[in-house]
Amino acid sequence: MSAQLPSFQRYQLEFTARLRDPASHPAPAGVSAERMAVYDEIVFNNLFESVSACYPVASAVLGKRRWLKLNQAFMREYSAGSPLFRKIPEQFLHFLQHSDSFKNDLPPYIHQLCHYEWIELHVGAMPVNDDRPQLKETLDLKSGIAVFNPTMQLLDYDYAVHKISPRKKPKQTQNTQLLVYRNAQHEVKFVEINAVTYNLITLMQAQGVAGGHALQLLAQQLGHPQPEVIIQFGMMILEDLWAQDIIIGVTT
Repeated sequence: MSAQLPSFQRYQLEFTARLRDPASHPAPAGVSAERMAVYDEIVFNNLFESVSACYPVASAVLGKRRWLKLNQAFMREYSAGSPLFRKIPEQFLHFLQHSDSFKNDLPPYIHQLCHYEWIELHVGAMPVNDDRPQLKETLDLKSGIAVFNPTMQLLDYDYAVHKISPRKKPKQTQNTQLLVYRNAQHEVKFVEINAVTYNLITLMQAQGVAGGHALQLLAQQLGHPQPEVIIQFGMMILEDLWAQDIIIGVTT
């Protein structure tokens, strides 16, 4: 099939095949080894540095050799869906999720750890739509419908990813909920939350109901014998979320 292509396209295919996998593909005819080595180094190093900058903990946990091999496999096997350079870390995350090449050689928590590291980049660059609902002048979290920070991300992991380090690698699962958002000072913040807070926010977003109603529904879901305890505790949670700029106001 490639023999039927124009010569310049055959050259491009040979050149890019070499860049993706120097160990298996020779340089195109007429390109010296010295010149090809420059391209090999520049292209891979740009990719490697971009990925490594986003995933410092994952790279340290895996170690230099395994991290290098993983990035070489990414370069060799993955077909990126975006031409944007800043999207490379996200493309790497997709590669980890869908590639079978290294699954048996990687810790079971590595994809979730990388997602946790990538989310900071994602939230930091997230555009905010100015078309927001009209907020009430007074804050009534019980009878009003909370409006959450538009950059807020709720994360539910099987591992305590925020505690992983080269010296602390998880040996078993630990269900972990985190909340990530960008505050008014454009700082990306991570907050560890419990399952009740996670379920409350999820319920409020899904149902679009006032805080007090959401807490009543939550008490019913939990089967709590004293719903007023859940409501009182939940109101404290909502007030804390507002104080942290996670809830930015209420609507009717």
